Amino acid sequence: SGSTMAARGYLRGAHNLRRILLGASAATLFRAGTPARAKSYKNSWGEPKPEDLLKMNADFDEAVAVDTSKMEWAASPVADVERKRVFLHGTKEAGKVTSVVRYAPGSKFHKHPHPEGEEFLVLKGVFSDDSGDYGPGTYCLNPEGFVHAPWSNPGCEILVRLRQHPNLEQKSGLWSWIGFGSKLRAHTVILPEQGDWVAEKEWGSGVTRKMLYNENSKGYDDATWLEKVSPGSSRKRLVPQGMVEEVFVVDGCVTAAGGSRASGTWIRHPEGASELLAKEDTTLYVRQFPVEMIAPGST
Repeated sequence: SGSTMAARGYLRGAHNLRRILLGASAATLFRAGTPARAKSYKNSWGEPKPEDLLKMNADFDEAVAVDTSKMEWAASPVADVERKRVFLHGTKEAGKVTSVVRYAPGSKFHKHPHPEGEEFLVLKGVFSDDSGDYGPGTYCLNPEGFVHAPWSNPGCEILVRLRQHPNLEQKSGLWSWIGFGSKLRAHTVILPEQGDWVAEKEWGSGVTRKMLYNENSKGYDDATWLEKVSPGSSRKRLVPQGMVEEVFVVDGCVTAAGGSRASGTWIRHPEGASELLAKEDTTLYVRQFPVEMIAPGST
C-alpha cells in the first residue's frame, strides 16, 4: 500500500541520514581553500561523438544565473512529463543534465535505470516510486544500479540532476575484491522533518544549513544541503579550487551573480568567492562538487 511504501522510504531515509551525517564533519568537507582531490570516476556510457556533443551552461569558469520561472516548458520523451533544462553536457537524451521537471496529474514514467546516478528535490506536489511517496522538501539520491518507474497522482515538480553522481572508478588487483561495495554511493532519502539545522557562523549571521548528502568518508568530494538565510543577511563562502557551487532558490529572493534572483532561479558559482544577500526569508538548495566529476579534463 502507499502507507507501507512511505514507511519503508522513511526508515531507509532515517538509516541513511544517520550514516551520512556521521560520515564526515562540515569542517572536513568545506575547509576554505582546500582544492578538490584528484579522483577517477566511473563513466558508464563513455564520451559522445564530437558531432553529438551538446552543451548548455557548460563553462564551469563562468558564473551563471537562469530564472526557470521565465522559461517555457519543453516536452520530454514521456507524455505528460515536461522539463526546463538549465545545464547539459552530452547527448540530448543521455547527457549530464540539470532540469526542473513537471509531472502532470496521473502521469507515469517507464521503468528505467540511472547510470551515474540521479539526484532530486521535490519542489511541489507528490513524487512516487516503488520506494515511497515524497512530498515537497524531500531529497533523494538514486545511485547507479537503482531502477524505478516513477509516477505522480496529484502532479509534481522536481529539480533533478542526471548522470552527475558517478561512483569512483574501481581499481585493479586485490582492491577490486575487498571493500569495493563499501565505496559505492548509497541510495538516500531525506524527508523534510529529518535532519538538524545548524548555524554556519563562518558564512554569516542568519545562515543555517541542513546536510542532505555527504559521503566524504567514502572518498566523494561532492555534497548537497539546504540553507536558510534570514532577511538582510549576507552569506559568504569560498568555493575551493577545482570545485563549483550550484544554488537553486527554493523560496525567497537573493542578490547574487550580479542581479536579483527570485524563487526558481538556478545559480552556479565557479571556484573562488561566493556571496549572496537575502532580501527576505530564503531557502536555498545547494550542491558543491569537483568539476572533474562532471567534465573530466576541464581542470
